[in-house]
Amino acid sequence: MVSLCVLLLLVVKGTYALTITVKYEDLGNQKPLHQLVEAKGDTLGGAHQPMHNLTTSSCSCDKLLLSSLGPAAISQPKVMGIYTRSYTSYNQHPSYRQNYGADYRLYQLSSGWLVGHKRGANTGYVYNPDTSQTCPYLIQSGWLYYNSVYGVWYPDTTLVLRCIQ
Repeated sequence: MVSLCVLLLLVVKGTYALTITVKYEDLGNQKPLHQLVEAKGDTLGGAHQPMHNLTTSSCSCDKLLLSSLGPAAISQPKVMGIYTRSYTSYNQHPSYRQNYGADYRLYQLSSGWLVGHKRGANTGYVYNPDTSQTCPYLIQSGWLYYNSVYGVWYPDTTLVLRCIQ
């Protein structure tokens, strides 16, 4: 059976992603997408966030999506995209590598999570000072981006890092 995944972005006090699987035969009905979504809505369900311990192995996500609908997307477009978990950890935390482009890295320093050119470097383009989370995709807010025109770090409430696989 062939399925089509539709990704809807809802912006309500932040960015949330909702994936709905629509069966191929449902598409033959020529219904508007919102009617198909409403029809599938009762099967969406939900679950609590999984518990995790403070070890690298507890971060089960292998692919992350770094995205923004705000100024970070304009100031730092090259760092946005998909990051794949590296085979080795850094500072006893998982590290991730961008799948394309300039080969950016996501890793944790003692001061927080950073996206930069070289794993371990203390300079970068996207940063979050939250050191309480072992897994970066569990950080809900507080992401900053570097504006090279002004030489200043700015917050972007639409800048998010999400697990996609």
